[in-house]
Amino acid sequence: MGYKHFYIAITVRLVITILLSMAGAFLFFEKQAYIFSLITFLLLIAAIINIIRYFNKINQWIAFFLSGIENEDTSIKVPGKSGNSAIDEVYTGIERFNNLFKQSKIDISIQEQYYRSVIDQSATGLFSVNEYGRVININPAALKLTNIEEYHHVNGLKTIDPVLPDFIMNPDHKPHEQSAIFENQYGQKLLFKLSEINTSKEIIRLVAVSDITKELDNGKVDAWIKLARTLSHEIMNNIAPITTLSQVISNYFIKNKKTINAADLDSKTINNTLKGLKVIEERSLGLMHFVDNYRKFTKLPVPKLIPVNLSNLIENTLVAAGTFSKFDTIKLEKSIPENSMVITDEKLLSQVIINLLKNACEALIFHKAENPKIIIRLRQYNSTTRIEITNNGPHIPPEIREQIFVPFFTTKDDGSGVGLSLSKQIMLKMNGDVLLNSMNEKSTTFTVILN
Repeated sequence: MGYKHFYIAITVRLVITILLSMAGAFLFFEKQAYIFSLITFLLLIAAIINIIRYFNKINQWIAFFLSGIENEDTSIKVPGKSGNSAIDEVYTGIERFNNLFKQSKIDISIQEQYYRSVIDQSATGLFSVNEYGRVININPAALKLTNIEEYHHVNGLKTIDPVLPDFIMNPDHKPHEQSAIFENQYGQKLLFKLSEINTSKEIIRLVAVSDITKELDNGKVDAWIKLARTLSHEIMNNIAPITTLSQVISNYFIKNKKTINAADLDSKTINNTLKGLKVIEERSLGLMHFVDNYRKFTKLPVPKLIPVNLSNLIENTLVAAGTFSKFDTIKLEKSIPENSMVITDEKLLSQVIINLLKNACEALIFHKAENPKIIIRLRQYNSTTRIEITNNGPHIPPEIREQIFVPFFTTKDDGSGVGLSLSKQIMLKMNGDVLLNSMNEKSTTFTVILN
């Protein structure tokens, strides 16, 4: 400021303005000294402009201070006392605000260092990408797994899989999160999880990447062990009687290592031979049926995904389920919103729902459930659709729950063990799943998930 005290500065400027006004009027009207009066009036205008500028200096300084805050500049010095208590209070408040802003910057910087340290130490790879595909932050774990560095473009991820950059930059508009598994040139299975953060300036895509090769391999080994046990059990159940009966029948016709004469055959031997051959035929047909089911399981068709009215599809499958034995004795409850559209394969999904309804029906009838009931619900959560099929049949024990989706595992005497495992494989192929919930002892629920 030009003066130390605000009031003195204003008083001096007002006195000068008044004196210049009086002098100008006197020179113009009394002395007719037009040139001197013009000079006086020009000085008067300059004095008025000076007063305006004096007041504006305060506003300009506040604007300058706010501009500095916007640019995160906390080095601006607050002026000394102006002589006006109201303005001095404004200056004091601004100084306190500036000090708080300084401290906040320090606290934020410490927090950033802390979180950066945590992220850098994380075993999960993390990196963020702006809307132009530029990597803006990346931790060492992600750098090691992807070989892409900060400020590089996501197109560098094409070395892992050509479609990976497009997966990150052009998601299927599913809210919150997406995930997919890609295999790199070293055989590592990398799980990429994608989420979006909307800031005031742009959309940031946060990508988490982790190596799940061991988990997948362990899961595959475990699944193959279970499958091998089931296959072995099923095949041996059919082959053992065939082998035994073949030996028994062979012994009917060989004595002392020589083939007996036709005249030595009696009716009992012939009847036993025919019975044995009948059993061998039945077991052979059973083995052929088993192999046919295996072929169905291993040769799933490629899903043809189209928009499907899921409400109509469920209603149609319920009509088809009406042909099941004693299905009409079961109470059916439905909670199906109208015209729920999904992208799926209509035939494959119908097969899954039919399998689950058939299993529910058979469980209720076989165990003679009291007041048998099936409840089918259709629920949609954002981009996920769930079809829940619940029955009030017997509780499924944990040891069976663990194997219920293993191919050819069955607890039924005449079951093939294909239905549930085939249903799960169909849904996995369509990027969905089938889950079992039998924690409640009064009900069992199979949930079909469509993404």
